[in-house]
Amino acid sequence: MAKIVGYGEDSLTLWALKQRLHDVLREFQDKHASSNCLVFYRPSFGRRSRKESSVFGEFDALVVSSKNVYLIESKWDNLGQSKENRLVLRREQTLRHRIFS
Repeated sequence: MAKIVGYGEDSLTLWALKQRLHDVLREFQDKHASSNCLVFYRPSFGRRSRKESSVFGEFDALVVSSKNVYLIESKWDNLGQSKENRLVLRREQTLRHRIFS
């Protein structure tokens, strides 16, 4: 097998999904076996959007267990500098979540 070299959050996402999917599922309190999941890495739904649009864009991954669909987006910019302990979603993000649910 070829050696794959990468950098940034996309590489970390790929590594986590290949090597630690069971840990990712455990963080979501999903008890389904990682071997029974379907993973779409870097699925694209198009990116043309405008402010307050519900266009999906491109996720880093979708993880599908037998009961749930997880939309994976990796970010690490300024993560350690945030003093907030909660994430506030915009209206279009909430809509996107309801559509996928």
